[in-house]
This record gives sequence, C-alpha cells and structure tokens, in this order.
Amino acid sequence: MTTAIIGAGIGGLATALALRKAGVTAVVYEQASAVGEVGAGLSLTPNAVKALDWLGVGERIRALADEPPQMLTCHYASGETLVAFDRSDTVQRYGAPYLQMHRADLHRVLLDEWLKQSPDGLHTDRRLIALEANDSADATPRLVFEDATAHRHAVDATAVIAADGLKSLVRTQVFGATAPRFGGFVAWRGLVPLAALADVPLSAGSKVFAGPGRLFVRYPVRRGGLMNYVAFARVDEWQPEGWSQTGTVAEAAALLQGFHPEVHAILAATPEGRCHKWGLFAREPLPQWTRGRVALLGDAAHPMMPWFGQGAASALEDAVVLGRCVIASTTETHAQSLPTQLITAFRRYELTRHARVTLIHHESAAGGERLAGMQPERLRDQPVRNEDSLGLFSYDPVSEALA
Repeated sequence: MTTAIIGAGIGGLATALALRKAGVTAVVYEQASAVGEVGAGLSLTPNAVKALDWLGVGERIRALADEPPQMLTCHYASGETLVAFDRSDTVQRYGAPYLQMHRADLHRVLLDEWLKQSPDGLHTDRRLIALEANDSADATPRLVFEDATAHRHAVDATAVIAADGLKSLVRTQVFGATAPRFGGFVAWRGLVPLAALADVPLSAGSKVFAGPGRLFVRYPVRRGGLMNYVAFARVDEWQPEGWSQTGTVAEAAALLQGFHPEVHAILAATPEGRCHKWGLFAREPLPQWTRGRVALLGDAAHPMMPWFGQGAASALEDAVVLGRCVIASTTETHAQSLPTQLITAFRRYELTRHARVTLIHHESAAGGERLAGMQPERLRDQPVRNEDSLGLFSYDPVSEALA
C-alpha cells in the first residue's frame, strides 16, 4: 500500500515531492483525464519560494518567473500613487525573492519533477466518490474512484492526504460540510500579450488601482511576455461558485467606468474580448484538519479569500511542513508502524500550521474591504496592514519549529 494524495494541483504535487523526500511512497490521484493547471498569474512570495527551494525546484521557478522591482497601489481615476513598496531588496530582507508567474508554469515544473522521481506516481481519470476511514491506526482507509466509463476502482491506502480543493469531498465526508458564504465580490481575470500594449506607458512591476468598491490588479508574467490582470467589483449577490466561468471584457469595463485609461487599455487588448469570471466565496476556518490516517492540505483545509495572494503559498508551506513532520516522526518513532508514524506526523503538522493559516485566513477576508473602501485616498494616510506588516514574508517553512 501507498499513501494516496487526492488532487494533482499545486498542493497535491508539492506534497508528493515532500513525502518522497521523507522516504514515503505516494501516488497522486487526479479526476481529470489529462493533467494541466488552468488559470492565469499568481504571486510566489518569499515564504513560498523557500518552500519551492526545499522541494528542489526553486531554480527552475526563478528561470520562468518575473520579479517585480516595485508594487504600487494607485488612485483608481487619477493614477496617483497612494502606497509604494520597493521590492528590490526582498532577497536581503526575507531570504528569498518575491516572484510572479503563470500558474500553469509553476504546475508544469512540479508535475515534471514528480514524474521524473516517480514515473508511475500519477493516476488520472480517477474521480473520488467515497472514502471509508476512521480514527484508528489499525483501520486501513479505502478509497473508491470512478473513471470516465463509470467503472469503479477501490484502493486501500496507508494514509490519505486530500489536496482536492475548496470543494473537497474528503473534507465533507470526514470533517463535515462547510457551507460557503458569498464574499461580496465578483472577479474577472485575463491575459494580454504585452506586444498589444506597446503604446501604453506601463510602470515596472505590479500595480493596483483602488476605487470605491472596485479594484484592478495587473502584473507581467512569462518573463514580461504577458500582462496578467484581475478586476474585482462589489455586488449584492452571486450564485455559482467556480473558477472557470466565462465573462466578457465589456461587462468588466462597464463596472470599472471612471477608472484610469491604463485600465481600459489593458481590458480593450484582451484577445477576443473574453475573460474568466467568478464569485468570491468565503468559508469559516476548520478547527481540525487531520483525523486518524486522513489529513487535509491547501484549499481543502483552509480555502481563503485572494486579497493577500497567499493561497498557493500556504499550500506549498503545508507540503513542506508536512514532509518535515513525517521525517521527524519516522526518525523519532522508528519502532512503530508506518500508519502510527503518519498519524503522529499528521497531528504535528496540524498543530504547527493551524495558527498561522487561521491568521492569514482572517486577514485575507478583511483585506478586500480595506482595499476596496469607499475612500481610496485613505490608503495613503492610514497605517498599512499587509503581508509585510504582518510578517508573513519572514516565515520559513523549512526552519519553522515543529509542534
């Protein structure tokens, strides 16, 4: 038997690499018939880059990512700079760079590394439909998967790590359903070839245009080849929860009426006028992520709002700390069975991570309200409360003391 990891996203693949480093055999199960990460840009803050270094892929990530020299928050209409962050000394301050890149590029690096280390370690077309597990170290978890032909496959596992996202079946079955609450914002995201913006004067790095109830964020990815953007607008209600619904640039542009010409130039350059659209939903933090031989990780454990850009970073931190806990537990309790060692490691992982992730969860939920306040000028005058001031970048999952 092997440890089963549910989900071949960023968190699942990072966890597979961490377990491999800990000497534990793992198999990743993915419901899609072909593995490929969708999405657009994401930020890899110094805490996340430290995790990627430990996993052995940091240099490849640096070669693909953009490193913003500055991050500006500007008035939505005038473009006046309200808050400026110099990122040129990030490595000196935090021990690792601040990077921004296409999510698909990060995913491809993790996937290639996993398949290089474990050529048989990925099973696609496996949609989890049931999990039998309890708290006992003697009870072997049994997973039931269904493929595209509706054929069912039963798998016994040493342990189960669920990295199956914010709609995690494992979280629902083992820890109970947590109803999502609409967070009050809808988002649109898109990618624009930078060549299409040749006539637009663009400052280096990333920029946020903050307006009353609305935000526009843009930054380059693919080594400056693409401009990634996300627009947010406060709305009264929203029904579907998901990342890949189709929206129109015209809709986003109408809601951003009055924003700086740079914003509308980027929107107008979006290929075919189509972008992705989704509603932001919040969930309360779970009091517990582990039970017996089952553990949750990433969005399955702690889905959070996007305002601090710490979703992927937190999943990478989870993977590294979990891997370190497995190393520590198998070393300290070598006379015990592997299931017992993993139960100890899972509990230690939860105790080590829970307070930090809960803090990020709460701060991320409040971040949108601060950024999209009715008076954006106040951002210039009031104390900044962000990843820097909260010390999130200083965290090192490689050296953090284990519980």
